[in-house]
Amino acid sequence: MKRRKRIAGTILLLLVLFCTSCGRRQTEAEFFPFAFAEAAFSEAYTAADDRNADFLQGRAAGVCIPSLKDAEENLSYGAYALYDVSEHKLLEEYGIQKTIYPASTTKLMTALLTYKRCNLDEPVTISHNASHLGVEGATLFGFSEGDKTTVRDLLSIMLVFSGNDAAIALAEHVAGSVEGFAELMNEEAGRLGAVDTHFVNPHGLDNMEQYTTAYDIYLIFNELLSYPEFLSTVSMSPCTIVYTDAEGNQKETTWTNTNHFQNKTYPLPEGIELIGGKTGTTPLAGYCNIIYFKDRNGTPYIAEVFRASSYDNLYGKLTELMESVTIQTDK
Repeated sequence: MKRRKRIAGTILLLLVLFCTSCGRRQTEAEFFPFAFAEAAFSEAYTAADDRNADFLQGRAAGVCIPSLKDAEENLSYGAYALYDVSEHKLLEEYGIQKTIYPASTTKLMTALLTYKRCNLDEPVTISHNASHLGVEGATLFGFSEGDKTTVRDLLSIMLVFSGNDAAIALAEHVAGSVEGFAELMNEEAGRLGAVDTHFVNPHGLDNMEQYTTAYDIYLIFNELLSYPEFLSTVSMSPCTIVYTDAEGNQKETTWTNTNHFQNKTYPLPEGIELIGGKTGTTPLAGYCNIIYFKDRNGTPYIAEVFRASSYDNLYGKLTELMESVTIQTDK
């Protein structure tokens, strides 16, 4: 009798568990392609019009997903990825949907909106706000209020030297204010499908309300590849800027590229041509870099590493990703 009761109880428990499982609602992460898992949907986004749509179909069988044995190594990185641009393939990734802080890769969105909305030769007068950032340790070109330059030169300062004052000047030129520009940034992010991103400033200095994912930064960067001016700018090192100060005196300043591959601090792997990219470093974001490069056959790739624990880890991982391409090319 007791045995029958135990059997009946077991069957009842199994039925309850089965029914609970059958009735459970499928989550977005299980149902929707990986680019949108756990994301708020954007009404402005239309996958049919997206030049990245091939990446939105879910993980391909050939994608390299790190196993648990890689966990110790991955403590050195928040996220990384390698994309074949011509074939629209994600070749390798780790943590590309994790929430991260963008640091100066934020400036990629600032550049995109500027390219879309401005003539590069438009004159710009530096405001009090742009010349008085007031953040200790922030990278600045060193403009004074009333200095005069152009959109083109501000883009060069922002993308090559990562000048935060240049980012504010561009935001004010495009939208009239940093707040108004941030609204445009979020609208554009939604249009691109970068739905796990929220911007509050144009430069990327740490703010708890400004966040993104490595995949979203890829979407923004990939969109910029359609602008030849962007590629010619990020490939520069060094970069010389000529501008006029408030008193009408002409001044000239030369800066090196913040990308350590381009300023020769770290060597490139053999057979790799680096076109350019965008770096970023803040206390919350760690060390970040996204680059566009080609192999010896001219095949284009994007590699990105976010929240690395050091420069050595950042450039070491980027080197590893580039070398994985050369190994395949040499086979």
